[in-house]
Amino acid sequence: MLAVLILCCTEPAVANKFETIGSGFAGSPIIKRAWLYRFFQATGSISLFFAALAVVIPHTNPLLLNFGNWKQSAVVLSIMAAVCFIGAALI
Repeated sequence: MLAVLILCCTEPAVANKFETIGSGFAGSPIIKRAWLYRFFQATGSISLFFAALAVVIPHTNPLLLNFGNWKQSAVVLSIMAAVCFIGAALI
């Protein structure tokens, strides 16, 4: 009960925090869109790079984590890259 009371008392103080990007990035909507566009592009590029690495790295050593699940890793990272690039295109 005390936690709920404290939350209700501090909520107006942090209300503006949830209207900004990345713990208080304030500015015009154009700057926010540009920041989100660059974020999605960078995240998509990194995911695509790691998806390519999952396929390219040799799969001959059973001690490596990539030995048995390289196909699943490549698919998941490719999907994440596609989602990020689509998000950047929609902004």
